[in-house]
Amino acid sequence: MERYGISEENAVGTVLWHSLNESGEIGVYDMKFGDTVIRNLTEADIEATIEEGHGHPPKRDDDPKRGAKK
Repeated sequence: MERYGISEENAVGTVLWHSLNESGEIGVYDMKFGDTVIRNLTEADIEATIEEGHGHPPKRDDDPKRGAKK
């Protein structure tokens, strides 16, 4: 927190974006603490307090959004 100038009042941040590799592992996070946005934080840089999952429906090979032909 001190490294990025984040006050104790804004110590709990919100994930704005995260990378995701093919294995489903997250590499880096972009987070917001108060009015401060910090990009490319690694898992070692943050301490999870509340974890919420989210997902995306799998894309099928015949999904027209992917441009595949039937």
